[in-house]
Amino acid sequence: MPINNIKELLFESIEEIGLLYRKKEVSPVEVTEATLERLYALEPKLNAFITVLADQAMMQAKAAEAVFASGGEAGRLVGIPVSVKDIFMTKGIRTSVGSRILKDYVPDEDAFVYTALLEAGAVIIGKNNLLEFAYGSVHPDYGQCNNPWDVNRTAGGSSTGSAASVGAGIGFASIGTDTGGSIRVPASFCGIVGLKPTYGTVPSQGLFPLSQSLDHIGPLTRTVRDNAAVLETISSKAFDFNSAFSGGIKGLKVGVIQALMDTVTNPEVLSLIAKAIERLRDLGADIQEAEIPGIEKIESAALILVLAEASAIHKEWYDTREADYNPATYANLKAGFGISAVSYLETLEKQKQFKKLVDEALKQADVLVCPTMAYPATEKDPSFENGDIDVSRRTIPFNFSGHPAISVPAGNTASENLPVGLQIIGRYHDEATVYKVADAFQQATGGYKLPPI
Repeated sequence: MPINNIKELLFESIEEIGLLYRKKEVSPVEVTEATLERLYALEPKLNAFITVLADQAMMQAKAAEAVFASGGEAGRLVGIPVSVKDIFMTKGIRTSVGSRILKDYVPDEDAFVYTALLEAGAVIIGKNNLLEFAYGSVHPDYGQCNNPWDVNRTAGGSSTGSAASVGAGIGFASIGTDTGGSIRVPASFCGIVGLKPTYGTVPSQGLFPLSQSLDHIGPLTRTVRDNAAVLETISSKAFDFNSAFSGGIKGLKVGVIQALMDTVTNPEVLSLIAKAIERLRDLGADIQEAEIPGIEKIESAALILVLAEASAIHKEWYDTREADYNPATYANLKAGFGISAVSYLETLEKQKQFKKLVDEALKQADVLVCPTMAYPATEKDPSFENGDIDVSRRTIPFNFSGHPAISVPAGNTASENLPVGLQIIGRYHDEATVYKVADAFQQATGGYKLPPI
């Protein structure tokens, strides 16, 4: 059938698009064509893709259309346009990792998540822009990815293109990575939902690593339920989609991490997060304060692991390819080579102790909450090596501990109409409760809000 209002259609939920497919009111081919049309219309503004897979996507869409035409059984993602961060290996398709060093690299294998999406019948429209090697700075060969709420601002990092494209209605989901906040930070900046699952939930096979101790893989979507539908597909752990959305949150204990609230100085962010917490109280949650000793300072410890492990990964290029790195990335690598074995081993021990502290807090509460970021989207990409900007203080603690954490939109600032994210953290492998709280909040606050782009 003709698509009369393409923008609204492309912002529908995965579930709603699936229902339209099943009722044959719209086809995967029509939705994919419309998605690609929007991509080409917005891409000069957003710079969200490194590689567009238009021909492949159309073939996948036609295959999905045949499934619905035959009345065959179709899973949640059949015919759904999605994208992946250009850090996952794709056989026969270049995987640049946002770098000059790998700009022409074509793998001979597919990453686990890419295979999972293909097997689920998803339509993969392209590979998203990112910070160089997912490591703090964009390479000038690729350029900054911009925000659908204000194209003069960054989409965040390092899963920049993933967040910008989903936020702008170019696909219904993207798969990103998160080592210090690289899913949750851009989700907060772009006003979408980004989940960092429990460490190891999504297999890292075929991922170009940044820090094996802290790397997580997860979905970015516009709604919490869409996020759960994607996690169900890419997770190696048993995850029951329906269990996450049965019942409300009345009686659930929500622990507010006051130490991370206190690190925020932006009054609009504080106001939005305070209102979000009150909304959870209105929904029946039992709000209490949560204490995790030293959490506001754990960022420096976690960065020791990132710096040391990233430098080990890049050792073959460090001496010979300096000119091909962004200078800021190279500076990070240089710093990593300066970390002693003693410091690294002491940090691993500190990590064990910190995990126990977070576990203790989650014995007193079902979930923990705090702001995702201390401020809305900046003009330039945040960069943790720049000491005057607070980037990962509220996100990297949960990479360090490995607990699941989601960023869900908490509203927009009044002064600039920019999104702010509420972060919700749960117990190991209890993504269902994290989703339950996030979904209740999103439903109570009116669902996804369209950006002006």
